[in-house]
Amino acid sequence: MSKDLAMRAMNGILERISSGEFTTSTPLPPESQLAEMLGVSRLTLREAVRVLKDRNVLQVVHGNGTFVLPLAQWTDLGTIATFLSRTEDPLDLGVSLLEIRRMIEVGTSGLAAARRSTADLENMARELEKYDQALERGDVPGAAAADLNFHQQIQNASGNPFISALMQPLEVALERSRQATAADRRVAMRAQSHHRRIYQAIKHADATGAKEAMRAHMTQTAEDLRTLKAK
Repeated sequence: MSKDLAMRAMNGILERISSGEFTTSTPLPPESQLAEMLGVSRLTLREAVRVLKDRNVLQVVHGNGTFVLPLAQWTDLGTIATFLSRTEDPLDLGVSLLEIRRMIEVGTSGLAAARRSTADLENMARELEKYDQALERGDVPGAAAADLNFHQQIQNASGNPFISALMQPLEVALERSRQATAADRRVAMRAQSHHRRIYQAIKHADATGAKEAMRAHMTQTAEDLRTLKAK
């Protein structure tokens, strides 16, 4: 069985949940009908339903059908992030995700300051340079990528693999808000100024300074997203 086909079936179900076609109040269509709707075999559909059931997106009630569970009961972070990226305004979603990022990344920057290696610092500096170069040539995707990579290098420098595992699923949902902030030159330059302060604190093994700089960066980014939303 092709994993791509199963993923297509899963995405098709999630798209119909996000559009309101599939709700928590009524069962999904019968298996044969749903498979035809999604353009997959019944075997592939069963695999997609199994995965979504494991992630608490769907519940199979024998004798009654398959139902969508409330979003609050879903257990897979990547699935939640992908779903919300389809249903929420990207700037509003960016602000919501910043609340999570603040909880994780402030502490992460402190760990990075205490544990970073020379190679970690070189990697961070390289992403800062790429960000500058992207801004200079007006390369919005390049600036957004360098922004993402800079933060990922801080996560790597923390020495805790669970941090990257927590953050990675959120990146899909963050992509559009990163693009929006990178597209506004003043916002992007302000973000880079914060990046440099974070980098300098980490470079000088100043855990307190690194956490304060990251906290300020998260606060400013939230303000910038709200301003962009109001335009």
